[in-house]
Amino acid sequence: MHRSSIHDVGLLASDETFSLESKTLDAHSSTGIVSSDSDIVLLFIEGDYQVKTGDRVHSVTGSAQAYINAGVSFAIIAGESSASYLLASCPANELKDSIEHDPKVVTGGITILRTDRYDRFPDSGLVRGGMFYLEEGKVATYHSHDAAAEVFVFLKGVCDAKVDGHTERFTAGEVLYVPAEKKHELANVGNDRLEVWLTVTPNVTPSHTFYEEQFDGKWKRTTTRLDGLESRPPSA
Repeated sequence: MHRSSIHDVGLLASDETFSLESKTLDAHSSTGIVSSDSDIVLLFIEGDYQVKTGDRVHSVTGSAQAYINAGVSFAIIAGESSASYLLASCPANELKDSIEHDPKVVTGGITILRTDRYDRFPDSGLVRGGMFYLEEGKVATYHSHDAAAEVFVFLKGVCDAKVDGHTERFTAGEVLYVPAEKKHELANVGNDRLEVWLTVTPNVTPSHTFYEEQFDGKWKRTTTRLDGLESRPPSA
């Protein structure tokens, strides 16, 4: 597993399917008009923002999240104070600067979502995810994702995260990157509901791979693999 913090400005995690960056804007400053060939998902952490497209202006206050279809040009503008946010590009592509919003008609746009309820951004072939909650004392089922990495951003609570048998504790503001094929589970070991923002890239079928524990302590896959690749042998 790989861990980082949302307070570390810059690249937090990446592979061939995505990149996750922590960014800041000074008061009244802007990203300028940008676009990407990738789907973009955003987690607004602190501050007030405007997110502009060619025909709309969205007012956003952190904490909030957003989904932007590939090919849509947009600008993020900070309000009266500095602002911080996470930006995931799925797959990993640099944002392209634009002089003006693309005059062509494009499908999709920006979807603004909340973080205080079970909001998920629209599924695409490139990414799925959004908010995830786990009540006190609960444990998410041990599972993995075929050919897809998962990133967890912990927003509230205390979590013991197990990845292929290795367990580490995470608290609010920390980020966990789990590579594709790695078995993992989250356990809420705090006194409050665990609140997590997550992405899975790409969005594959089946969405989850589950296992049965064997008499020798190893785990045997029970979910059929659909991509024709060979699965790893049973492991701890």
